[in-house]
Amino acid sequence: MWLEPAAPTEELLSQRRRPPMSEFHGIFSPVCTPFSPGDQSIDEDRLRRLIDFQLDNGVHGIIPCGGTGEFPTLSFDERKRVTEVCVDQVNGRVPVMAHTGACSTREVIELSKHAESIGCGSLMIVPPYYEVPTDDQLVAHYAAVSDAIPLPIMVYSIPAHSKINLTPELLHRLAEIPNVTMLKDSTSDLTQFQRIVSELSDKLTIFNGSDVGALAGLIHGAEGCVWGVANATPKACVNLYELVIERKDFAGALNLWQDLYALNYFFETEGYAATAKAATRMAGVDIGVPRDPFTPLTSEQESRLEKLMEALGALAEPVGATAD
Repeated sequence: MWLEPAAPTEELLSQRRRPPMSEFHGIFSPVCTPFSPGDQSIDEDRLRRLIDFQLDNGVHGIIPCGGTGEFPTLSFDERKRVTEVCVDQVNGRVPVMAHTGACSTREVIELSKHAESIGCGSLMIVPPYYEVPTDDQLVAHYAAVSDAIPLPIMVYSIPAHSKINLTPELLHRLAEIPNVTMLKDSTSDLTQFQRIVSELSDKLTIFNGSDVGALAGLIHGAEGCVWGVANATPKACVNLYELVIERKDFAGALNLWQDLYALNYFFETEGYAATAKAATRMAGVDIGVPRDPFTPLTSEQESRLEKLMEALGALAEPVGATAD
């Protein structure tokens, strides 16, 4: 796990890469999937409200059906429908990057073709999980998707869940695939991350994906963050990005990070989906609770979470549906 970074030196900051030039930069929010009370069906109205909350607070992109969106609990058709709702509600305001990762190459291709057909401009794809492929099999997997769909692909390194670490050596191979143009690094390994930036930043647009490593990632070369905490605190997450990348106000970034880090640590240690939904409700957008078998936070956890949200000035009166 990344620790809170020390104050960056001017020498380090002077080496910060070029300003982002493409649409793939900034804070991309992997949006939660709201479920209806009772039958736990997809609650499209709540999803639309959540998307507007994100965009009203400045996020630079939306990612449906990621881990924060509880994609392993969704059916194939539900994943397609959630992506459709996101594309419709965003309506071209920011990029929509569909997460289409699955255990079989055929399913990834089907989900990716669907995403392209409804207007998604890019894909995020986690490696096949549970049965771990070899490096050669993984390269072939991404190459097959690239051959089938002409969209930019963000490969997603999250070894804690996929059991696959996209090392610099493996990323050099993946970067040779024509449409593999981006990386989300959720390894929480700052040493490896710095090596990836040093060796591959001319081939891949690199996003930080470790919540507790957001500030360190931005300082050390990430073009942005795929950040689940942005569901609840989009303005604070965007502010951190702007302080580091656009305003070069590193003292301000470190000051904001003290409270953001504590909230991020809670997300990563207390149950991610339950925390994301509770925190987003506290921010004023009620999106329900996690889908079974996962359960809401306890009252004791909610009390601690509320204090962290209050420290960020992120609490609001609830709007929308009543808490489940």
